[in-house]
Amino acid sequence: MFMNLKRAKLLAYCISACFLLIHILMLLIFLQCKILPLVKFNIFSICFYITILFVVHKEWFPLFTISVYLEVVAHMSFAILLTGWETGFQVTLIGMNVLAFYAEYTGRSLKLKYLKVMPLCIIGMLMYLGTYIYLYFYSPFYSLTKDVVFALNILWGIIVFVISSLVLQLLVIITNSSEEELAYELSHDKLTGLPNRYYLSEQLDSIKDDKSYFWLCISDIDDFKKINDTYGHNCGDYVLKTIGDLLAAKEILCCRWGGEEFLFVGRLEQNYPDPHKFLEEIRKEIQNYAFEYDGIKFQVTMTFGLSTFTNGDNIDNILRDADDKLYLGKQNGKNRLIF
Repeated sequence: MFMNLKRAKLLAYCISACFLLIHILMLLIFLQCKILPLVKFNIFSICFYITILFVVHKEWFPLFTISVYLEVVAHMSFAILLTGWETGFQVTLIGMNVLAFYAEYTGRSLKLKYLKVMPLCIIGMLMYLGTYIYLYFYSPFYSLTKDVVFALNILWGIIVFVISSLVLQLLVIITNSSEEELAYELSHDKLTGLPNRYYLSEQLDSIKDDKSYFWLCISDIDDFKKINDTYGHNCGDYVLKTIGDLLAAKEILCCRWGGEEFLFVGRLEQNYPDPHKFLEEIRKEIQNYAFEYDGIKFQVTMTFGLSTFTNGDNIDNILRDADDKLYLGKQNGKNRLIF
């Protein structure tokens, strides 16, 4: 999962610190403009965000989201009423929705309860419309100079643009990461880490137009049921995982075909390993590997059925041929390669 508790805390700390710095800047601006009500409000906001740092430390994320959103809405609405619509404070009421929905995504990822931001966004919309309607009929309480209005609009434009862009970029990264993670989980076996049947089927479809010659091998762990019955299913998982690690280290396409079966696909070319030699080396490596589980040492062997084909051959027939050879190997003593 891309989002975890550590990342969520770090992001919350960054947001709190940024908002704290913004309110310090606002305090200096309103002191300069001698707007005492907003000076007092920003002093409160500075204390508020210092407290919010403690809230983040305690990992009270629902409280963090709700209280920060309401503070921003209250501050910006108050500033709009006092200084007018042209000062640009209303832009933040729209920009906060991006952060709010990102907070809900984080809450859902971390399985947090009571973190639904739509009611907050409705409050923000009502304050946005309410302040506009009020100022349509009444004048603001304070009149700022043209230079201050210009500076405030530039400031809020930059702040909202940067925050919205960063959050949306982060969501793009999260979406892409989640899609890649999901694609990997769909195409790989969870126990062994090897590609699965679905992945290999796609690979076989992709080589249909390739003019090369290929080889395909189905292998099976000998007496795997006996291993499970004798040492338990956890031991069986250990054997599958160990063999999966051994096979994953080979420079050839190998997947877990199902159960205790593994399937290999390779190209019959000079720069690719000879399948007979390659599979014999794997067979001997597994036979000689020191399997040990819960203090018990035992031996594991595998049988292999090898078939060759070109892109024009029917893949189902090739699989059937390899499977028949595997069955023949099982009937003739196991722990062998049949081709």
